[in-house]
Amino acid sequence: MNTKNHYDQHLSHFYSWMVGDFEQKAAEQQTFFEKNGIIPESFGLAIDLGAGHGLQAIPLARLGFSVTAIDFSAVLLKELEERKGHLDISTIEADITDTYWHGSLKPELVVCMGDTISHLESFEQLEALTLTLSNLLTREGKLIYSFRDYSQALEDTQRFIPVKSDSNRIHTCLLEYFDNTVRVTDLLHEKQGDIWQQQVSSYTKLRLTSDMVSAMIEKSGLNLISEGVHNRMSYLIAQK
Repeated sequence: MNTKNHYDQHLSHFYSWMVGDFEQKAAEQQTFFEKNGIIPESFGLAIDLGAGHGLQAIPLARLGFSVTAIDFSAVLLKELEERKGHLDISTIEADITDTYWHGSLKPELVVCMGDTISHLESFEQLEALTLTLSNLLTREGKLIYSFRDYSQALEDTQRFIPVKSDSNRIHTCLLEYFDNTVRVTDLLHEKQGDIWQQQVSSYTKLRLTSDMVSAMIEKSGLNLISEGVHNRMSYLIAQK
């Protein structure tokens, strides 16, 4: 199953529950932006690619950015629309590799966070996207990528990841490793009355490394200004 179908038919329907307390997670993202000097500098336009239900878009808008949030999941964008209140956020339902959403946008900031870039179909597609974003950015504009590093394969029972559970739901991931990709299978057990129902869906992610993504960033003409790892998630910040 491709990534969009996986989200549309499976993951988006329990994504918010899986992520947990929205305000806590959004506050963590806002702290990250503040610590890294991510504040509006000129026109204040920011693009959030793979925006989901707003974990980056909402804190960016609270910091003063005018945010264009792009995601292929209508379910998650609807949650974002319901949550944004009077914040300056507009949403576009589109794949992040589509070209029609570019229009005349000239952002000073583009973020593509969570594990979004690993959802792309190939390393070449990520390289092309990075070049496109570099060209879109204003002078001294910034690009922020984050992604989970799958370069080291887990083995045997370590491949089963307990994600979240409560009295009515149990979510587990199974990881299967290939040369350039990892197949992620989301297993959801959900209690309906006295019966537990199982829902299963799989999709593929790229096995990215910081060195690989850094090289793509620099090839696009951007300068890498910061990198780090937090909770097994790699963060890269680049500037034009």
